[in-house]
Amino acid sequence: MDRDLSEILQRFGFTQYESKAYQALVRSGSSHASSVSKVSGIPRARIYDTLESLVEQGIVMIEENAEGLKTYTGLPVSVFLEKMRNSWLTDFSLAEKELKAIENQGEKQDTYISTLRGRDNILAFCRILIRRAQNQVILSIWDTMYNELLPDLQQAIQNGRRVRGITFEVFQPLEGLYSHRHNEYMSSLRSENWFILSVDSRELLYGHSAERDSNAFFTDDTVHIYLLEDYVWHDVLVNRLIKEQGKQLDNWILPEMEAFFDRKVLPSSF
Repeated sequence: MDRDLSEILQRFGFTQYESKAYQALVRSGSSHASSVSKVSGIPRARIYDTLESLVEQGIVMIEENAEGLKTYTGLPVSVFLEKMRNSWLTDFSLAEKELKAIENQGEKQDTYISTLRGRDNILAFCRILIRRAQNQVILSIWDTMYNELLPDLQQAIQNGRRVRGITFEVFQPLEGLYSHRHNEYMSSLRSENWFILSVDSRELLYGHSAERDSNAFFTDDTVHIYLLEDYVWHDVLVNRLIKEQGKQLDNWILPEMEAFFDRKVLPSSF
């Protein structure tokens, strides 16, 4: 746990020794440098400059008696955390302002497509887009990724946004989302999971489902958005028609799809 906490404190901008020294002072209270060195494992040759650095940053307080013996005390944890929070928020606000100013000054392409890589990045960007929605979210999504984004979709609905689309292997999706029918062809696609997320017909993210830890693509290109929103709608429409007309329609559609693409797409058992 200490190692993990040290890594977190280093992301706040502290060195490894500084993070260990502060933890030692929180654990032991007011201490002399030698005690901090012993508790933290920081070499004695480095403990004084480490503590002095923390004093300069306002993270550690120092008292010196008449004999010149120095006692170090760390900021109370609540004060330290508030200081870190305020510092982070100030830096974030400044970075946001400056980066957006640079973005607005740059030359814009007529169409914009960028690639995201990795599970965490894909999920984080999906959440950002869902929160940015002003009117509607359109989805085509498999179960694992759906479950990851479910709280965000529920919040969007609570905020008055419409959520529409289709889900795969989700048996009781949110209202406005259809559960794709089960057949052998869809089962054969289980390892090829994908997703589509369109927000307000203005921004689109699509690609490999997040759990595949692969690539997704973001664009604000209107042609991409129209085509993939239309794809989602047709998938919903076909599933609604089959639900109303019965399985015989599905038995007609799948062979017709194979003939259209002129390639084997159906399971051999079909």
